[in-house]
Amino acid sequence: MDTKLKKSKAIVSLISFFLSMGILIATAIFGISFLMNYDYAMQQISDLKQEDYQNTNAFRAELSQMLNHILHVMDTLSSSDTAAETELQDSVYSDSDGNRYYYFSDADDPFGLNADTARNLLYQIGTASNRTAYSNDTEHENLYEGDLPEGYNFRLIFDGKTVSIEKDGVAVDVYGDGFYRSDSGMWNVPGYENMAANPDYENFRVCLVARQIPVEPMDGSSALYDIPQQGRETLLFLRIWSCIIAFSAILLVLAFLWRKERRELSRRIAAHTANLYFEWKLAFAILVLFLTTGFVSGSIPGNVVCFLLSLPGYYLIAIDLRYNRGSWRRNVISTMLRRRAEYRKTFEQKLPLERRLLERWDDFIKCEAITFSVGLVLSIFTVGLLAPVTIALMVYFAYRYGKLHRQLAQDLGRLTTQITSVQQGKNTAPLLLPQDSDLREAAHALNDIEHGVNTAVEERVKSERMKVELITNVSHDIKTPLTSIISYVDLLKQEETLPDHVKDYIKVLDEKSLRLKNMIQDIFDVSKAASGNMELQMEPLDLGKLVRQTLADMDEAVQASQLLFRVDIPDQPVTITADGGRLYRVFQNLISNALRYSLEGTRVFVSLTEADGFACVALKNISRYELDPNVDITERFVRGDAARTTAGSGLGLSIAKSFTEACGGEFSIQIDADLFTARVTFPLTPPSITLQKPSEA
Repeated sequence: MDTKLKKSKAIVSLISFFLSMGILIATAIFGISFLMNYDYAMQQISDLKQEDYQNTNAFRAELSQMLNHILHVMDTLSSSDTAAETELQDSVYSDSDGNRYYYFSDADDPFGLNADTARNLLYQIGTASNRTAYSNDTEHENLYEGDLPEGYNFRLIFDGKTVSIEKDGVAVDVYGDGFYRSDSGMWNVPGYENMAANPDYENFRVCLVARQIPVEPMDGSSALYDIPQQGRETLLFLRIWSCIIAFSAILLVLAFLWRKERRELSRRIAAHTANLYFEWKLAFAILVLFLTTGFVSGSIPGNVVCFLLSLPGYYLIAIDLRYNRGSWRRNVISTMLRRRAEYRKTFEQKLPLERRLLERWDDFIKCEAITFSVGLVLSIFTVGLLAPVTIALMVYFAYRYGKLHRQLAQDLGRLTTQITSVQQGKNTAPLLLPQDSDLREAAHALNDIEHGVNTAVEERVKSERMKVELITNVSHDIKTPLTSIISYVDLLKQEETLPDHVKDYIKVLDEKSLRLKNMIQDIFDVSKAASGNMELQMEPLDLGKLVRQTLADMDEAVQASQLLFRVDIPDQPVTITADGGRLYRVFQNLISNALRYSLEGTRVFVSLTEADGFACVALKNISRYELDPNVDITERFVRGDAARTTAGSGLGLSIAKSFTEACGGEFSIQIDADLFTARVTFPLTPPSITLQKPSEA
């Protein structure tokens, strides 16, 4: 029961809203029309207050119009041109205010005044010599003077220049101050000072006599009888319209009280209209517009019908725009394209990306070509009326195609950004693209690659960390007993009573224990460099002096070798920034490596050069062993002597590379057959920075 009552309230509220708004809008239109014709409307209102129709503005306007028309016809009849007389039939006349009047005359009634069979207006028209040449009163010879016929109380006389009026035997002031004003309701007759006098009218004489109370003509029509009738009809209309406005106020109150129910009904209606295509809504809006056009230009009954029919239309359009925003997207073309896209999507997923893009481009060209061709033909038949529709469709297809490619460009940009991040080793979140993106599979593959790379890197870092920790721990555990062994070997070396062969054993123990000690220290250094825990004291130093000092410290070993060193180091300072102690160890290892692995009797070349803001120390020697260019001998425990017949540990070049890179330099190895070249490169430091003293190195 409550549901039915609520539904009834909603329907009543909706109908009340329609009727009240229709009445208010019509009242507003009348009000605007009133304001646009304010002077005329005020004259009409003042006429409603007059009980005597002869005191109304409409009566003055009607008789002024008649007089001017009569003078115009007399002027035409007085000419000698018979063609002009023939032209009088069905004449049109405009007064000084621009109002147009139509009079239908014939030979017996040249003035078109005999249609009033009730003779509410008597007239005698002529010239100064014959004032009654034309008349519709056969009972009175002279209406210009004397008493008026019974039932008549108004007389207007034109004497060729001015007009005189008599009403109820009393003269009426026609001209006032002598100046005519169109908005004052004055008599629009000749004789005003601001009106040009027509000399052709001076010989004309006109007398018009009006009945006191107009009588309805049984045949024909009477303009004077219509004046009071129109006043009564207007007054009745205003009274009825006032009642209608009061009724609309009641309806408006009902619509306001039950507005919630009306809004709920509006939402339900909008829910149904949301399923309609935009083209149907557009056609409906055009129909409502046509109805509104009929309301503006049609007759009064037609206006009422068109107006009442158009109001629900505007209401439906309004609630659709309010509750169904973006409903223009649901259109026939968009639906067809979407269904076609869904249909093709199943097949497009199986095609490569470049094939999909080419297929879409072909579809776009076909749509544009078909639309242009069909639109051109239809525009020719409709004289260009459908040209805007054709252009709109072509723009729409271009928009759809551009939207797809804008999305593709955005996805491509995100994909390339993700690739760059992966290349730079940045830790980024997985790239997620929309379900319908063409690059979704590529993004998924990139996410898998990134995940695989990150997993591999984590595993390798974990393995390297465990290896370094293992080596560090093992080296530390070995170093403690090794220190004891070296100490006891030193004690044994001090014993003088030992046999010679025992001393030889002790000497071997001493050499091997020292070699093991150096190897363990190298392992410590490599572990620190690999883990990034090496402490550095970076400072400017002369690279040339550092190399010469290293050669000088190892001069005894160099002289004992069967090698000839060729050193090419410039005398001027070559300043770099590095840790002097670590870099000293780098060159010490390189020289030791050359002494250990060079072919006897060959030369070792040590050079220092500057180029493009960098300093490069190069050490070249001929290897006594065959070198494998596919083996990276800078890796830990990798030796050029594959048979391991020398005393090397396989850590010298690895330490040199690690220390060089830790100090900010670059370490490189080049193998050309048996020619071995090691290069240490550092960026130059401006000489203005204070150099480290050689002794501090």
